[in-house]
Amino acid sequence: MQVDSYLGILQQYTSEYKARGSKFYGFLFPANDAETFEEKIKVFKHQFSDATHVCSACVIGLKKEYQKCSDDGEPSNSSGRPILNILLSANITYVGCTVVRYYGGNKLGIPGLIDAYGGATEACILAAELKSLVVTETLTCTIHSLEAYRLYNFLAHKKEINYRKNEAGQFEIMCPKSMTALLRIELKKIRTLLVL
Repeated sequence: MQVDSYLGILQQYTSEYKARGSKFYGFLFPANDAETFEEKIKVFKHQFSDATHVCSACVIGLKKEYQKCSDDGEPSNSSGRPILNILLSANITYVGCTVVRYYGGNKLGIPGLIDAYGGATEACILAAELKSLVVTETLTCTIHSLEAYRLYNFLAHKKEINYRKNEAGQFEIMCPKSMTALLRIELKKIRTLLVL
């Protein structure tokens, strides 16, 4: 496994868990950064504004350096922490998970809440297609049209690099993040090329 690779997901997965009349709906989704995660939580809170609780957690970073969880009014560490623990035990990253609870009239107690929130999260992970993914970075550059062949030749010999031309005619070069610094140095050697 290369340095930029991690175990993650490419789409959202859902689950449903029932406990003593309460319903728990789990949503596991990709989260590339903290801002993406926070925006997604706002959407869930708006979408499920009639729910009793919208608890959540995320794990972001190749070394899982960013972790956050929220109990959203449930007793401390009874909901957000179990969601986070399940994400960590699955060894996945760049993911967020929200579990929406509709109260069913019976109290579950702390152990019951831990089981329910953890269970909804685990069901999402079991339903998910986990993939080995690579963290990439995109460099945008321009080159004089008469010199573009030099860039095409360079890119043809780099199997781990993808590229496309955007609407403005600029090249967008995607590569594993660990290669970005070396790629910048190599691109500077190409005449008339400018990395933006």
